[in-house]
Amino acid sequence: MITETYTLPAYWAVALINDDTSEMDYYEEKPFQEFCAFMLSEHGNNWPLDCSEETQFMTYHDARRFGVLACDVLDYTFDVTPRGLTQ
Repeated sequence: MITETYTLPAYWAVALINDDTSEMDYYEEKPFQEFCAFMLSEHGNNWPLDCSEETQFMTYHDARRFGVLACDVLDYTFDVTPRGLTQ
């Protein structure tokens, strides 16, 4: 298994882990959906495995390129193993 870790907003945890964006408004969901599209184009999937437990407040994080400003973040680990690759 190949993993990749991204530092992303803590409020994305429910959406990433449980696939539930019902608590997000448009301005929160738009960058989240852009990140998901990035993951699909970059890695072919968007499968989070785990996230850190302690939040940190950061200005520069991996969601900044999608327009997310400084916020509490967590480190999320994703399975980025290409389909068909067995180890």
